[in-house]
Amino acid sequence: MAVKTKTPLAVRMYQTAVWDFKEQPYPIPQERENVHKEGLDSDESVVAHDKILLHRLREYLDFAEKYYRKTLNYNPVQDDPSQPLEKWWWHLNRIAKGEFPEDKLPEHLREIYRERYLKK
Repeated sequence: MAVKTKTPLAVRMYQTAVWDFKEQPYPIPQERENVHKEGLDSDESVVAHDKILLHRLREYLDFAEKYYRKTLNYNPVQDDPSQPLEKWWWHLNRIAKGEFPEDKLPEHLREIYRERYLKK
């Protein structure tokens, strides 16, 4: 009999933030940071949701700009230059503009980045 393991809260919150950002607008960078702090960067579900985020990144950033400016009068999804580039989730705007160094992204995101965001 297979043993079911409970998905850690940080992963569940990140999943929700990525999938349902229009319904439950949690700031994705903070949710991804929580995953990182838990040491779950390589979790299968996290990797899958990182990919989903990159595919939906422009949609998320457009929504965040409008939603957070309207409700909070600021946008918590601004890039944070104080964060190292290895924490790519703090640099989503640079990624969307194709200005992020590809080698600082994890392997599982590089192809998506090349295809969707790098200028050809």
